[in-house]
Amino acid sequence: MAQRHILDGYKIVDFTHALAGPSGTRMMADMGAEVIKVEIAPNGDMTRGLPYVHNGRSGYFLQQNRGKKSLCLNPKTPEGLHIIRELIRTADVFIENYSPGAIGRMGLGWEVVHALNPRLVMCSISAFGQTGPLSHLPGYDYIAAAYAGILDNIGYPDGPPLLTGMALGDVSTGVNAYAAVVTALLDRARTNEGQYLDISLLDTYFHMHEINVQAHSGSSGALSPTRFGHLHSSVAPIGVFKGRDKYIFILSTPKDWPSFCKVIEREDLIEHPDYATVQVRADNRYALADIIQQWCATQPDDDTIINKFREAHLPVAPILSVPEALAQPHMIEREVAPHDDDRGQGLWQFPRMPLRLPKYADLQNLKAPFLGEHNAHILQKHLGYSAGKIADLHHSGVLHALPLPDGMMVAE
Repeated sequence: MAQRHILDGYKIVDFTHALAGPSGTRMMADMGAEVIKVEIAPNGDMTRGLPYVHNGRSGYFLQQNRGKKSLCLNPKTPEGLHIIRELIRTADVFIENYSPGAIGRMGLGWEVVHALNPRLVMCSISAFGQTGPLSHLPGYDYIAAAYAGILDNIGYPDGPPLLTGMALGDVSTGVNAYAAVVTALLDRARTNEGQYLDISLLDTYFHMHEINVQAHSGSSGALSPTRFGHLHSSVAPIGVFKGRDKYIFILSTPKDWPSFCKVIEREDLIEHPDYATVQVRADNRYALADIIQQWCATQPDDDTIINKFREAHLPVAPILSVPEALAQPHMIEREVAPHDDDRGQGLWQFPRMPLRLPKYADLQNLKAPFLGEHNAHILQKHLGYSAGKIADLHHSGVLHALPLPDGMMVAE
């Protein structure tokens, strides 16, 4: 039988919830891995109730859990813990994102699972990492962003730090976990041994500083990066400008500076002492921004501004809302937000997994599971449990599942 996708044949025991972990394992499911999502009875993943909810189905949950199989159990029971351990014996990856130490207290720490399966790759995701003075603290995306100096760099210098409207840290940490796991599997192919991975939101956020950390360190503390609002503080011109109707993002790299000046009809600025170098342009960015804004005001419409930069092959972009981005022909052609007909939610769109491997077609019709939907499937397939034994485990409270809507079949 032809391979479905690049991770076809790999089994992932996914003991994660919320976002960082599920976003990483969703990439694995999109790549063809069998992802067994272990959910704690009776409520399962906390995101099952997050908005937008339609017909009892959370779009938040659906987006991060497409293509996974739900096993809902009570890991505090001997039978529940035994099930997880037995699944780990033949798994390729075990991934969790509970507070550091919690997985060990459950009886599923690295020493235990490594003894059960020496070839297993185990990945722990946390806010601050498994070691260090902060490691024991609870944390989420914005908490790590606050500690990492990220929030202090969003907003205006004379205003409060601002939040972003998306989970940059969580999703990026999920991508990092995916990369670490796949790299560890590559290593296992050469050494025949698994390893333990420690992935944190804090590390992920610190890795996003492309200028701030090295500039502060390299200047011996003279430069203390902070919020710079709508104009970049180190490289100019980079920023947000007002068109006739909407806002436009305009920038010039150092090599493009002469061409940029020609577009805004100010070739006199190319060698002007106030703007001739990267440093002086940054120092005088507000005056330069005024010049650019005045030029924008003379243009008949936003399309004219954008087209003049495009004709000069200079970077420029309209600042789109989410609905406007979804309607863009480029987004539609590349299917960055494909449609899916979910069981219960109806027709909806979700952000596409960004890794594109032309050798493999995207997997179609991946469905997010109902709570405990695959209890019987998983235990029969992987552990050889009989229907009677599974029924007994449901009756005793070890397993838990919500009934599927009338007429609906279990998703394979």
